[in-house]
Amino acid sequence: MLKFFNRLEKTRNFVILVFALFMVASLVFFFLPTRNVGTSDLSRSTETAAKVSSEYVTVGELYRQREMYSRFSQGRPYPAKMLLDGMIASRITRVEAERLGLTASDAEVAAKIREQFKPQDGKPFDQKVYEQNVIQQAGSIANFEQGIRDDISSEKLRAFITSGVSVSEEEVLKDFQRKNTKFDLSYVALTPAELGQTITPTDAELRDYFEKNKQSYYIGVPQKKIRYVFVNTEKIGQKLTLSDEDLRAEYDKLPADKKIAGVLGQEIVLRVPKPEFDESVMQKANELVERLRNGGDSVTEEAFANAAKGQSENAVTAPSG
Repeated sequence: MLKFFNRLEKTRNFVILVFALFMVASLVFFFLPTRNVGTSDLSRSTETAAKVSSEYVTVGELYRQREMYSRFSQGRPYPAKMLLDGMIASRITRVEAERLGLTASDAEVAAKIREQFKPQDGKPFDQKVYEQNVIQQAGSIANFEQGIRDDISSEKLRAFITSGVSVSEEEVLKDFQRKNTKFDLSYVALTPAELGQTITPTDAELRDYFEKNKQSYYIGVPQKKIRYVFVNTEKIGQKLTLSDEDLRAEYDKLPADKKIAGVLGQEIVLRVPKPEFDESVMQKANELVERLRNGGDSVTEEAFANAAKGQSENAVTAPSG
């Protein structure tokens, strides 16, 4: 019985080992081809990344362009958005050049290629070497030659657009000076208070400066000198003592029209800030009079109060009308 169980345990271990090897091999064969196929499919993808008129930018072109820039930059990644923007700009140029009849011809493309791949040793152009270099560089001959055609078309389009632009030598000189002129600036910070303490001008210097700059000190508004005496009636009333008989005698001397209890006065104040505004203020006053007398010669207290609230420039009486 023990021998039977020992043989059974060995058989179980062997089955587990075979199953584990089978799983490892399955994983290796399953994932490795899938990764390669994904990469190759992406480079050959015809899915549209952008469209300009009838021209398309495919995902495959964008991927191949990114791979080429990555090889040139020694493996450093290149932003896909910048590549896509550049390819869109190239398609715009291609469409516009075709619309204007400026697309490069096959002869122009061939001449450009022969000039670019001209052997340094003077030997004739080698078609095989050219095709090998182009396939290694751009992935296909058609893509490379289309790029050359786009470059020539772009140059012709730029020349067409700028042919009607004329720039004078003076404008060129000004632009050069604006971009290349440099300043070596030295300065000292001064405050008026500190500077005033160090300067002590003489009376003669002040007089000379005033004579040279009289216009700056000219006062355009007429000046008036007024002499007055201010009388504070409140304080005088506190010092004077008047009897009721004196007040009655003074009241009896007043005429009848002056013995009325009081008069309510209303006003609309229009100020004249400068003499030159005199005419405009007078015109405004006349307009107010015409507006108030629109209903007749007499003006009601309420109508006058409303006009004073909106037009009077006396901050004290205007709110109350």
